[in-house]
Amino acid sequence: MSPPAAGKTANPMQPDTADDLPSDDQLNELRRTNLGRLLDVVHVSFDKLALHYLREKGYPDLTAAHTHVLRTMRMEGSTLTEMAERAGISKQAMSKLVATFEHWGFVEWRDGDRRRVYVTKSGKTLLTHGIKALQRAEEEYFSSLSPQKRETLRSFLLRAVEGNESQTPMGWRRRRA
Repeated sequence: MSPPAAGKTANPMQPDTADDLPSDDQLNELRRTNLGRLLDVVHVSFDKLALHYLREKGYPDLTAAHTHVLRTMRMEGSTLTEMAERAGISKQAMSKLVATFEHWGFVEWRDGDRRRVYVTKSGKTLLTHGIKALQRAEEEYFSSLSPQKRETLRSFLLRAVEGNESQTPMGWRRRRA
């Protein structure tokens, strides 16, 4: 194989111009191995598995959108704005989700304080089941990895997340809400 001509890239996965685009087979391999896509597949699959376990515990109406509330509920209470920011969704979307949780009895507004959402006794039970569902999903989903490799994966992902927190643009929103 001869070296690339001047101005041409040596790696078909990093084209310099439209003329350097990879073949369909190379594109398929890029899509199959792209870290962003792999993380997304793991995220969606993991959430589905955890929701399955929660449904087994008697929460048949929970959806992936409801996980935004579960992930952001705090025992000492939270404002909708805080919850929305932690979840990466709009305040309006969080408001709708919290209204559903309030209807189901998992959260409440106390003593006329319409600024903070508090977890109820049944909400604490849901959180307990949620934590167990996450642990069970993690154990099952990553069963092909040894505990050491799981911790290594967790360490790498934490480092990547922590290393990029300052690069997240203000007003950023998740694509799923």
